[in-house]
Amino acid sequence: MKYIPQNKLASYRKNNQPSRCPILDILTDDWVVDHDHQTGMIRGVISRQANSLLGKIENCYLKMCRGDKEFLPLTLLSLATYLDTSQTNILHPVGAKQLANRFLRKKKEDQEKILLELNIKKTVIKSCNNAKDRTNIYSSIIKGAMNKTKNERTNKNTSGAEGSQKSA
Repeated sequence: MKYIPQNKLASYRKNNQPSRCPILDILTDDWVVDHDHQTGMIRGVISRQANSLLGKIENCYLKMCRGDKEFLPLTLLSLATYLDTSQTNILHPVGAKQLANRFLRKKKEDQEKILLELNIKKTVIKSCNNAKDRTNIYSSIIKGAMNKTKNERTNKNTSGAEGSQKSA
């Protein structure tokens, strides 16, 4: 085991600084020497942001999850796999509210563009008096309350009225 004194830490950091943060894959000029709080051993040089994130993850795992630090890497791999693969394609009520709130905060032009991409007719969009009206349409669409197919929202029958056929 080798010890590095405090007065040599800046030099170590500079000499071992990577071109990109190995955790966040970002360019930065704010590097820190990361160490394991259990063993005191230096793990490497990472960005300050990554160091903060890593500390929060380790503290949460050790305190709240009461996990053994030895199993943290496996837990993180499992977490990454879960995040990459777990999608049910079912919209959660809180998720719908979060999406609607994000939509509400967008500029009018961006809201209209999104509604057009969802095949809402321009006349319907233009009839909205405000962002709340546009958000109500958006919420209905994402919740599936407007139970029409893309074609039913955009096609007209021969008389010029909206198509009235129901999807099977």
